[in-house]
Amino acid sequence: MALFARSLVWPGRVAHACLDGTAVAVVRQRAAEAIESFRAFSGYSLLTGLGLLLGFARELTVASTFGLSPQLDVFVAVMSVQLFFGAQIGNALETAFIARVGAQSGSGAVLRYLRPAVCGVVFVNAGVVLCLWGGGSLLLEHTFPRFDAGQQTLATHTLHALLLPLVFASTAGLCRGALVVLGAFVPGFLAGSILSVCTIVSIVLFSSSLGIDALTLGVAVGNLGVFGFFVGRLFFLTDGARPVSSDALPVPIRGGWFGLWGTVATVLCAELVYTGVTLTERSLASWLPSGSIAAFFYASTIVSVPLALFIVPLTTLVFPGMVDAFKCDVRAGLAQITTHGIFLLTASVAVVLIVVPFAHAIVETVFLRGQFSSEHAAFTASILSVTILALPFMSLSRLLRNACYALSDYRAPVAGLLVQLAALAGLGLVLVPRYGATGLAVAMVVGEVVMLSTMMLVLLRRVRAQ
Repeated sequence: MALFARSLVWPGRVAHACLDGTAVAVVRQRAAEAIESFRAFSGYSLLTGLGLLLGFARELTVASTFGLSPQLDVFVAVMSVQLFFGAQIGNALETAFIARVGAQSGSGAVLRYLRPAVCGVVFVNAGVVLCLWGGGSLLLEHTFPRFDAGQQTLATHTLHALLLPLVFASTAGLCRGALVVLGAFVPGFLAGSILSVCTIVSIVLFSSSLGIDALTLGVAVGNLGVFGFFVGRLFFLTDGARPVSSDALPVPIRGGWFGLWGTVATVLCAELVYTGVTLTERSLASWLPSGSIAAFFYASTIVSVPLALFIVPLTTLVFPGMVDAFKCDVRAGLAQITTHGIFLLTASVAVVLIVVPFAHAIVETVFLRGQFSSEHAAFTASILSVTILALPFMSLSRLLRNACYALSDYRAPVAGLLVQLAALAGLGLVLVPRYGATGLAVAMVVGEVVMLSTMMLVLLRRVRAQ
């Protein structure tokens, strides 16, 4: 499939064609590729929009059923831990798999590296499950010391219930990476919709009898559904294919599956620090009145709308092309960063200008129903009006992170996240006691700014050194 920025990957082809007298044919080809890419991007945006609507329906169901309750605070806190060992490990596997296998083609090449990677996932998941089963309660107690005894008991119960979904989520990430290499982007964009539908159905059917456990059940079933869908799609795309030998690969990959897991471990360091950032945010929020963790979660849900609608689809689509571009020519890769960065910055600033003056109206329109009261809406809106300012920096950071991975530079994202964590923790400890939720929101925005700045400096040094 032609990507939107494909003409930037080989910029010399147009000039060469002009010398050969075939400029018209090349222009037509470029126009056809641009149209095809626009149609593909539009289709993925529609799928993302569907997932967005279902995600909103899910959050509305959660908000109207549980409000800003202490039980929801516990669930959101536990999900921070579960997401790292599940979705974040899956994201690391996806990124490493695409970065190492993206230059290959064909199902045989994908199977060559997918099967040993799956074996590694089994061992890693076994170790993670055993560690969390034995030490999860201690981890939660130290991370959220201000939870009372009832909340601590619920947190441990919820974490244990999410251990099996954790395995599904991490393995699904590897499958998603294989699907992207095979050119199948649709399953990844449908994953959120599957998870949302399962969560909504579970809450509607079982919330009266299970309480907050209905939300946990929905997440568990949703992760199983996503994993089953990815596996089924992979079987269909690789039906009849056989793994090829290393000698038959068009671009040799050194290190085998040990090299893949070495890359995963490096990427996972960034994911670990990212989880540390999330846990720090929610641990600081636990210092605030009951329901504050949930309020920050709802505010982040609204911030994630433009991320899911156009930032994630664009950065996901251009990532394989960015890998090829940087392998061919660093200048071509930088041209892609510039082009897509301008678009992301313009769109995200426009969103900020819309959300800031209408934050209260947006929160009331979206969440004001059921157990979510007008006081809850006012508190959440005060947080949203500040945290939305981080959107331009978040969008550019995602693009730069993919550029670093395309250059096989996994230190720049880690460095950026470490600086973000230090800024968030330092400012949070100072601002939260004085300014409450607003102080934490400001610390979060500053953390995004310093992360982007750090990653940009490291990337520029890496490019100049080449």
